[in-house]
Amino acid sequence: MPRRRTRNALLAQLLAEANLSAAQLARDVDRLAAAQGMSLRYDRTAVAHWLAGSRPKAPVPEFVAEALTRRTGRPINPEETGLAETAADDGWEDEVERGRPGDPLRGLVTLARADADPAQRPRLVRVVFRQSVPPGLEPVGLPRDVGPGVRGAQVSEADVVRARYMSDQFARNWSLFGGGHGRSSFASYLSEDIGRLLMKPALPLLRKDLLSVTGQLAHTLGDMAADAGHAGLAQRYYYAALRTAAENQDWRTRAITLRALSVQAVRVGALSYAIDLADRAITAADVENGDDLRAFVLVQRAYVRVLSGESRTVYRDMDTAEACLDRAHSRPGPFTCYPKAGMAYRKGLVLLRLGDTPAALDALRYAAEDRPSHERRRRALSQVRVALVLLDLGQVDEACVYGRLFMEEYPFLRSQRSAVLLKELQARLVRFRRVPEAVALINRISHLAAGPGTVRSGARAIDTSD
Repeated sequence: MPRRRTRNALLAQLLAEANLSAAQLARDVDRLAAAQGMSLRYDRTAVAHWLAGSRPKAPVPEFVAEALTRRTGRPINPEETGLAETAADDGWEDEVERGRPGDPLRGLVTLARADADPAQRPRLVRVVFRQSVPPGLEPVGLPRDVGPGVRGAQVSEADVVRARYMSDQFARNWSLFGGGHGRSSFASYLSEDIGRLLMKPALPLLRKDLLSVTGQLAHTLGDMAADAGHAGLAQRYYYAALRTAAENQDWRTRAITLRALSVQAVRVGALSYAIDLADRAITAADVENGDDLRAFVLVQRAYVRVLSGESRTVYRDMDTAEACLDRAHSRPGPFTCYPKAGMAYRKGLVLLRLGDTPAALDALRYAAEDRPSHERRRRALSQVRVALVLLDLGQVDEACVYGRLFMEEYPFLRSQRSAVLLKELQARLVRFRRVPEAVALINRISHLAAGPGTVRSGARAIDTSD
C-alpha cells in the first residue's frame, strides 16, 4: 500500500507569514534560479503538491528557503520549509558550513577535495547562494603551533614560499584565462598539498604565513567559481576564506572576501544583503587600516548604494576611495594592491547609474586601456562594457572597435561572465543591422557563441568584475 503523504504544515505557515500565494512563491523560485544560472519552470500547482507533502529535488528546497528568507526578512533554512529531509539535501555535507562545531580548515580541505572530484563536483555546482550572516572572527583555536624545541616533520619556510608562489600563479592563471580554466587542478592542490601542510605542526610565524596563503587560496577558488557561474559554490569558498581569516585574525583577507561576497549578492539580486556585506567589509578594512584596501571596499559600497537609489553618500565614498588610492604605496599582487584601472572600472559603473555618461565613459575607457596583458579577463570585460555603453548612445562605429577588441580576447577565456556579456553585446547590436561594422561583428559573435563559454539558460548580465 503506498505511503500516505503528510500535509506540509511548515511550508503553509511560512507562506502565511510571508503573505505569499503559491503562484508568487513559484515565480520567486524561478527568478532566484535564473539569477544563479539555472532554468526552473514552476507554477502554483507545483507548490500545491509541496503543500500536500511532496518534496522537490535539490536544490529546489534551497531556493524556496531563500525566497521565503527575502519575503519574511529573517533567515529560513531548507529544513524549516519541510521540503528537505536532511541538512545534506543541497549536496553540501560539511558540518562547518551547517554551523556545527568543527575544524574550519578541515572543512575547506573537504570542500576542495569534492570540487576536484568529477563524481562530486556536479552536486557542488548546484549549491544555492543563500543570505546568511558571514562567519565572524572568532577563531576555533586549533593547537598546531609548536616551539623551537619540538622535533618531527614541521612546516618549513620553503613550504610556505612554495605555497605562496603557487597561490600567485593560480591567481594569475584565472585572471588570464577565466574561472573555468584549471579550477579542478587548483582545488586538488589545495586539498592535497596544502591539506598536508595544515596537518603539520609549525612555528607561530610560519603558521601565520601558511594560514594567510590558505585563506587567499580559498578566496581565489571562490572568485573562480563565481566567474564560472557557480554562485553557491563561490559562497562556500568565500566562507571558508573568512573562517581561515578568523583562525589567523587576518583582517585584510576578511575585508577582501566580504567585498567579494557583496559582489556576488548583487549578481543574484540580493541588494540589501550586498549592502550589509559592503558595510562589513569597510569595518574589517578599518581595522587593517591600509589605503589600497580602504579604496577597494569603499568603491563597492558606493556601487551598491547607487544601485539601491541612494546618491547622498555615493560621491563622498567615491572621493574618499580615490584619495586613498592616491596615497597607497602597496607592492603589486592580487591581495596587496588595488590597481587604478580597477577603481576606474567601478567608478564608471557608479557614474553610469548616476546619469553622468560622459564621465563614466572616460573612466571605463581608462579601465579598458590600462589593464596589463596578464589581466586578460578584466581587460575583456572592460572593453565589452565600453562597447555596450557606446551602443546605448548610438555611437556604433566606436562601439564596434571595442567590440572587436573584446572578441580578440574572448576565445582565450573560460568565463561564464564573459559569455553572458557576449550574449548581451549580440543583443544590443541587432538594433544596428543596417550598419556594416555591426553586421560583421554579429556574424563573428555567431561563430563564437557556441564556444567553451556558452551561456546557460537563465544567466543574467550584471557586470561587477572589480
